[in-house]
Amino acid sequence: MSARLAETGSLPWPPEPESTLEDGKEEWLAMNDTTGASLRPKDPSRGIFLLQMAGRSGAGKSMVAAQIAAHTGAVVMDMDILKSTALDVGVQWDLAGKMAYQGSWSVAEALLGQGFNVVLDSPCRFEWIVNETTAIAQRQSAVYCFIECVMPDLEELGRRLRSRPRRRSQMVDVGVPSPDAPAMSGIVKQLQTADASVWDTKYPTSQWLQLDTRDNAERCLARALAYLDQRQES
Repeated sequence: MSARLAETGSLPWPPEPESTLEDGKEEWLAMNDTTGASLRPKDPSRGIFLLQMAGRSGAGKSMVAAQIAAHTGAVVMDMDILKSTALDVGVQWDLAGKMAYQGSWSVAEALLGQGFNVVLDSPCRFEWIVNETTAIAQRQSAVYCFIECVMPDLEELGRRLRSRPRRRSQMVDVGVPSPDAPAMSGIVKQLQTADASVWDTKYPTSQWLQLDTRDNAERCLARALAYLDQRQES
């Protein structure tokens, strides 16, 4: 058909019975399924999950989130992408943060409603984050999961922060906030006074998992997947 179209400049009529619509759909899916798995849960009988990540900048949240997504088909909502985009279009720092949280939650709830697993890739330093994400999971009949990544080695933490492709909302180094963060903002004040509580995670009342990302990536992923399996089966 493509050869005839190129030669004549018009579609042949009647259409040549080369393939059916269903054939074309299956071919498209086969060509575009680069992960080897559907985005939807592999076992629908187990239901869906909403996973809230936690941990300070550079602790490995995004790495673990991406690995989980590759193995489960979950959709990752990266708060730094949303916040940095808001900063790019001129939204001031505090409002950009609120937009990023609310925007990621709204999209996450919509995705859960369509049957997708969702990972929220952000720190969890406030009780209202736990409360809101727990409520979203309940409204969508999803299993609420929570994984905190930690990196006690400050030298390694700094290396990660300095070597990663940095978005506008992200820290430059250990103790060095984004240049976009106002000098009077809460996080800047806490970092200037070396207040370690700035990175304190707020935890849910349900079971959660802590991953020390000094361990190798394969073991961290194995522990994360085992935790998700346990939460979905409980």
